Amino acid sequence: MPVRSAPNLPKWLSEVGWRTVIGAVLLAGIIHIAATLAIPLLGPGSAFARLRDSLPANRMVILAPPAPGKEPLPFLTPDALYAMCRFDISVDSLNVSAALAHAGWTLSLHTPQGDNFYVMPAQQMRRGDVGLVVVPGGDRLLDFNPAPRRVGAQETHIPSPSLQGLVIVRAPLKGLAWRAEAEAILRRASCAPVKR
Repeated sequence: MPVRSAPNLPKWLSEVGWRTVIGAVLLAGIIHIAATLAIPLLGPGSAFARLRDSLPANRMVILAPPAPGKEPLPFLTPDALYAMCRFDISVDSLNVSAALAHAGWTLSLHTPQGDNFYVMPAQQMRRGDVGLVVVPGGDRLLDFNPAPRRVGAQETHIPSPSLQGLVIVRAPLKGLAWRAEAEAILRRASCAPVKR
């Protein structure tokens, strides 16, 4: 049986040292990680930027059910209804109320960059009506001195890391027969500046 000889490698490959190969692999890894982290900053726009023109500030809007080619945002599931509020708390804090009627319903708060800083899921043993006040967080929380007002027993103050963002109420559909009920409950959701 004839013995095979090793394939002839290009001359430049035999001259490259093992340190150079390891360095090239590490450099490729660093470039890959940097590009992955930079994509959201260099991309065409965030969800907040896409919704800014269509959502009025400090008012809850029920979005039309997602349909092929008519989604307000990518990856919205067709088996759920959404109510969204673009908030701006640069002048006053925001009063948010919603009913989380059944398991799977959620209320979440997001920064313009997409960071989720608060989420409340519906739970079996808890009352479904939720009331919360979104206030400026961080250093601005100390400077923010609203006029005295009565705070309800069910109200929770949530500090926001940014002055703008989104409030999202997600209502999963158990079937088409429950759609009218889910829409009626979503219509009761509200977000408005705090009344003094």
